[in-house]
Amino acid sequence: MRHSPPPVYDESGSMLVELLIAMTCLMVAIGALVSTYASSAISLRHQATEGTATTLVDRQIELYNTLPYSSIALDATTIPSGSDPYVTAHASDPTIPSSAGEVTGATVTAGSCTSPTVPQPSCATQTVTGPDGNQYRVDTYIVSVTPATSGSRAVKQVSVMVRDLPGGVLGGIRARGQSAYDQCNPPSAAGTSC
Repeated sequence: MRHSPPPVYDESGSMLVELLIAMTCLMVAIGALVSTYASSAISLRHQATEGTATTLVDRQIELYNTLPYSSIALDATTIPSGSDPYVTAHASDPTIPSSAGEVTGATVTAGSCTSPTVPQPSCATQTVTGPDGNQYRVDTYIVSVTPATSGSRAVKQVSVMVRDLPGGVLGGIRARGQSAYDQCNPPSAAGTSC
């Protein structure tokens, strides 16, 4: 009985197949890293915008904390008209008060609602530059409301919405805040019944 020698296999090109598999795995890993970095950059930019908007809301609300009750009002000439989101937003978002019931009677100097160096209490809308250097629109709504509890007095409810203005185009609401002011808290001047 004769034994035949073991068959000889041709291994030429096997390194090429291994290289192709390694490069495919490497491309998948690099693609995953690049997409993670890109989404992280977008998330950080979004968080920076949200943080700036929240700062602008807080700054505007704090401004009303320093005013006497009688000064908490808007200049009616600064309330937009037509299809501006300030006027129409409450129809689709019930957290935004209607501009129809706002407390007005204050006055502002011409042009003080655009690029003010300090927040303006009487402007219904203001265009400000945030600490991040971007433009934002600060919308302030002041309405007189009476809480549902019996014997409650009417209070002035201040709502502030901040929208971004990327490229001068009005964006969505980035931050919102709300506070209520009672004429007797802090205690008002003598002669006011509370």
